This record gives sequence, structure tokens and C-alpha cells, in this order.
Amino acid sequence: MQLVDLTPNDPHVIAVFDDIDRLINSLYPVATAQSLTLSELSSPNVHAIGLKNEDGIIACGAIVKQFDNVLYGEIRRLYVKPSYRGKGLSRRIMQNLLHYAGDAQIPLIRLETGPKQTQSINLYEDLGFVRCGKFGDYDDSPLSVFMELGLSKE
Repeated sequence: MQLVDLTPNDPHVIAVFDDIDRLINSLYPVATAQSLTLSELSSPNVHAIGLKNEDGIIACGAIVKQFDNVLYGEIRRLYVKPSYRGKGLSRRIMQNLLHYAGDAQIPLIRLETGPKQTQSINLYEDLGFVRCGKFGDYDDSPLSVFMELGLSKE
């Protein structure tokens, strides 16, 4: 298994983004989805990574540098294929993204997830994230859980 950068034209990346969209659309109304698109992977403010093996991209995640009165990085597209869950891959992706954010001097990490994604929420809380108010272009919604983590400068 190797860590790779996600690129928009890679068939494995396209397939895993389709998997993520199917999952999210099965859990929540499509209108609530604000996912990172394939074309946005080429943006200079996006750092997207995946774990790849003979089955393709089996886990992925991205951090998008944003500014909304304060510089922050937003976690997007954190996902692990069902047959690979429970092996610590989402934690590995998150730790890599948080390390990247520290190197890039991004002082605050934010994310939006849904209340049905309890395992994700548990991971985020275990990593030190706390619930916060809405941010960016998100609407306040009972279908959204907003979380953030301040990164120390040490």
C-alpha cells in the first residue's frame, strides 16, 4: 500500500469519488452535499491524498486551504472503502493531512460531516476536534455536524 497524491484524471480517483458520492447520497439529500469535485483536485489550495494498492484507491482525504475571517484548512472527502474499514486507514489519512497542515502553517482545521456518520465523528473527537458553529458557505442544518481543531505552533 502506498500513499499517493490524487489527480483528477486517474480512473482510480474517479472510481473512489463515485463511491463517496453514492454513500453520501444514500445517507443525506443530494442538496446538502458540498463535496470537493474532481476538477478542484488541481487547485493550488487543495492537498488530496490516497492510499493505493492492487484494488485501487482504498482510502483518501483532502485538505482545502480556505479563508473566512481566518485562515483554515477544511477536511474533505475522507473515505475508506468498506472492505478496508476498521484497519486505521482513516486515522492514517487524517494524521498525514494534519501533518501537512502543520507544515503549511494552517492554524485551524475545520470539517463538516453528518450526524449519521458516528464512526467518523468518534475519530475526529479522538483526534481532538470539538464541535463548533457553521463556517464558510454551509447552512445551519440538523444534517450537518461542524467541528474544528486548533493546531499548536510548537
